[in-house]
Amino acid sequence: MPELSIRWGALDEVLPDLARLAAFLGPTDFPEFFQAAEAVSEAAELKYKGYLLGTPTPAGKAVLHPSGATAKGVTREQNAAFGWAIGNKMQAARSLEEGHDAYDQKATLFNGTSKRARRAKDGSLYLVIPFRHGVPGTRGIKPMPKEVYAMAKRMEFSRVLGAPSIRTSATGWEVPRWTYRWNDRLTEKGLAALNASGSTSRYSGMVRMSKSGHTSYMTFRVMSTKSPASSWVRPAAPGLWPLRWAVDQAMAEGQERLEGAVYADLLGALGGARDSAGG
Repeated sequence: MPELSIRWGALDEVLPDLARLAAFLGPTDFPEFFQAAEAVSEAAELKYKGYLLGTPTPAGKAVLHPSGATAKGVTREQNAAFGWAIGNKMQAARSLEEGHDAYDQKATLFNGTSKRARRAKDGSLYLVIPFRHGVPGTRGIKPMPKEVYAMAKRMEFSRVLGAPSIRTSATGWEVPRWTYRWNDRLTEKGLAALNASGSTSRYSGMVRMSKSGHTSYMTFRVMSTKSPASSWVRPAAPGLWPLRWAVDQAMAEGQERLEGAVYADLLGALGGARDSAGG
C-alpha cells in the first residue's frame, strides 16, 4: 500500500543556524532541543490520530467515517538529527488528506482486484460491505435518530465466535473468514412503527455487536457486479488535510518550547566551553 508521509521540515530548521551549530558542536550538545523536538512530534502524532478518529480539524471539518484501522496505520520516525516524519501506511490516508475524484467502487469487482471478493452461484462477484452507525452524540460519524437508538440498544448482542479461519477468495487471495452468532436485527416493520423523522431504511437489518467490551451498531450491504450502474459510485470529496493540520498545530503550540530548548542548550554549551577553558 502507498504510504502517506509529510516531512515537516526537519525540526533542526526552526532556527536557521541550528543545523550548522549542531554540525560544529555535535547533536549531543543539544539534549533539551532533542527532547523538545521528540515531544512536538509525539503531539503531532496524537493530534493526527484524533482527527482520524473523528475530532474536527481547526477548519471545522471532521472525517465522515472515522477509522480505527486508519489511525493504527499512523507512523512516526526520526528522519534527521532532530527531525521527525509523521506518516500513514493505510491506503485510505491519502484520499482523506488530499481528497479524491468521483469513482465507481464496483471497479475492483469488474477488474478482479478485490482481495475479498466472493463468487455467487451465477458466477457474479460480490462483496459484503459493513457500515458502522453512530449513537446520539457521536462525533465524526452520522448518529442514528434517538428513536432508532432507543430500540437498537435493547437488542441482544451479536458476536464474533473465536479466531477466524482462512478462505480463498474468488480472486485467489487467502483472507480471514469470521464466524458470527447473530441475534436481534432491526426490521423494516419495526422501524416504520417508530415514526422517526427522516428515512430510517439505512438501519434495516442493523445488529448490535459486542467486542472486548465495546458496543457497535452495524449494517451489512452487498455490492455486486450485478448492482445497478449508478449504485456504489463515490462522489468527489475535497481533502481534509488531517495530517497537515496535526503537524501545523503541533509546531505552532511547540514553537516556544523549541526555541527555549535551543537557548538552554546553547547556554549549556557555552558554559561547558568556559569551564574547559578555565580548567
